[in-house]
Amino acid sequence: MPSQRSKNALPIVALLAAGGAAAMLANVTDATAAGRPVLPQIRVSHTTDGVPACVTPSRLMRHVMERTPDLEPRFRDIARYYKQHGEALGIRWDYAFYQMLLETNYLAFRRGDGSRGDVHPRQNNFAGIGATGGGVPGDSFPDVSTGVKAQMQHLVAYSGEHVPNPAAARTREKQDDIVSLSRRLRRPVRFDDLTNRWAKDRNYAASIEVVADRYRQANCTPTGAPRGASDDEAAAGRDRPRLAGIAPPPPGDHAQRAPAAPHAGTCDVLSASYGGRIALLIRAEDGGSVSYTVLQVEEGQEQRQADAFIRAHMPNGRTIARFASRDGALARAFELCPAPS
Repeated sequence: MPSQRSKNALPIVALLAAGGAAAMLANVTDATAAGRPVLPQIRVSHTTDGVPACVTPSRLMRHVMERTPDLEPRFRDIARYYKQHGEALGIRWDYAFYQMLLETNYLAFRRGDGSRGDVHPRQNNFAGIGATGGGVPGDSFPDVSTGVKAQMQHLVAYSGEHVPNPAAARTREKQDDIVSLSRRLRRPVRFDDLTNRWAKDRNYAASIEVVADRYRQANCTPTGAPRGASDDEAAAGRDRPRLAGIAPPPPGDHAQRAPAAPHAGTCDVLSASYGGRIALLIRAEDGGSVSYTVLQVEEGQEQRQADAFIRAHMPNGRTIARFASRDGALARAFELCPAPS
């Protein structure tokens, strides 16, 4: 179901996975598909990480108000409904909230150029349910709580489970097809699986992760606990940044010809992006392991974006080189981190 949001609604200024995967940070084990980041599973279970401690309704609303200061008063408690309905249905409600922020442009219901989207605020439709493009407004709901619940129920269907008597007409009409297609994956469905399904946008997952990372950088430590949190809260924060590992170039590539001292431990080449063309090479050590991250940044913003990335995702890292292109940075990374012989 195509989304009503504009592709230009939000700039890409967060971690985006890149390329093929040789290794992944944190607990991400799946390779990315066509550059798509791996997002959390839609459903929460005893075997999956839940909503991190740094995500609370009050912090979420403060985050929204910083970007939409003229927020309609009736939306000012919406995060509480995400937590309430998300926990009741076993949904990663933080990512459902980030999806809503993407779909509504932080509850402004306007495209990047300021024009109104197909969905009007009075519809209480926070994820473009039934908004199939071309001015079709989609479903409407009587109040904010019901609208949030409808989005959660639609996510349940995408997770591969039927919903009894769903609030959204679109869910009632299409859930058999949605559930059937999701079950073909033969694994738990993730938020990145919504790409080209919930919205006909190949960057849908990456855009949700942009919104998620924007919140994390403002409200979380690298481990996902609240800034200034107690030790107990820090232990509960488990949301980790996701970077893509880059497979080494084939034998004979120029990046393999330069000599380099072998590392005693493991060595990985990773990639992340703020969307710019300038590439920085960041080196980090963790025990016997070394990683080289190729970070794409915007020209003129190199220091600021590098500092933000290192502070949020790689606190033991340091910038060791600057390149005019990603290819040059990757070549140098593989000189420093050669494939095992």
